[in-house]
Amino acid sequence: MSVSLSFAQDAQICHIANTGFFVSNGESSVLMDALYADGMDGDPVASGVVNSNMENAKGRFSNVDLIFASHIHEDHMKAKPILRHLRANDNAKAILPAQAAIFMRAAGIGNENERIHYADLKPGEVRALDGYDMPVTLYGLSHGAGNEDITNIGIKIEVNGKTIMHVGDMYGPQAGFGPQNKITVDYLMIPFWYLYRPERVEYIQSIFNVQNIIPMHFALDSSEWMQSMGGLKSVKERTYSSTDNIITLDQEMMCIPIK
Repeated sequence: MSVSLSFAQDAQICHIANTGFFVSNGESSVLMDALYADGMDGDPVASGVVNSNMENAKGRFSNVDLIFASHIHEDHMKAKPILRHLRANDNAKAILPAQAAIFMRAAGIGNENERIHYADLKPGEVRALDGYDMPVTLYGLSHGAGNEDITNIGIKIEVNGKTIMHVGDMYGPQAGFGPQNKITVDYLMIPFWYLYRPERVEYIQSIFNVQNIIPMHFALDSSEWMQSMGGLKSVKERTYSSTDNIITLDQEMMCIPIK
């Protein structure tokens, strides 16, 4: 699939780093899994300028209405960066996993807590939320074997008539979804590990009706994880050639228009 990429100011889906994305309808915007500062060893992080602008609600991030974090792992969220943005931007709300509440309290949250929805969904649960500038639906999605104690939440929003879904660290088979209960979405941000093997691509096609797939969560080439799979270049080549509806969106503030 050929997709025209743009670094223009009015682009509507932009990659931040790792699984972090910025989605805008031109007037309001959403940060997804983007406020984690220095993250975790082995995973990409945003530049100092982008991190500073996100945390302080400056520049392109001055009109953020919603901050979303899929789960509490530190390559997806950290409490202090989220709190800094909430303090800098009185209009911003947040949707965080319920497990994040203890970290937000430890970070010193005060009245900002009134603008946070703490979600606790079991795998297979679906919940529509009101009160946001864009329609929001949450999905309980498994983080996979070994992470059963971690609540992982997917989010689907609607922008200009198109649906955009971020699944966090979804891993393995997902309860509640299948050929008879597919999720329909126009733009799907999904970890690369579902795409670099044919049988996993078939599984994704069995639970999603999806127009465009944006792979995410590539680790640094220097990481032991990427090296164990042949290196980042090899992983990306296999991922991006796995199906014909892939969009390459993996550089900082690389953006595409929503069509």
